Amino acid sequence: MNTLFLVYLIVEVIFGIGFLFVPDLMMSPMGVTLDEQSMTFARLLGTLIISIPVLMFFVRKSASTEFRRGVVSSVFTYLLLSTILLLITQLKGLMNSMGWGIVFLHMAFMLWFGYFLINKGNKEPE
Repeated sequence: MNTLFLVYLIVEVIFGIGFLFVPDLMMSPMGVTLDEQSMTFARLLGTLIISIPVLMFFVRKSASTEFRRGVVSSVFTYLLLSTILLLITQLKGLMNSMGWGIVFLHMAFMLWFGYFLINKGNKEPE
């Protein structure tokens, strides 16, 4: 489980910094153009995304099964909902074919967190 937390931490640091400082560069490969208003909301999203690695850092160090399960449940919920939203966005044609990469990235993490939620949620940390 710590491997999942570390990998997710790294990915979210990259995306969080990107959305905070260069949201237009994060979205342009997917064919999405941001205006000043949407860049503000993308930067706001970046601030939220940056909080996830902080949480991952602390959960990796924790021996509390309850805390770890709570984090896995919360992140799984975020990934489930974001995967659905991104899939709808992609199917509506609001992103180009590069958008599928983000859909699949969220889906892969959702399944990985879901695996631990279902199979290892009640076990002690690895």
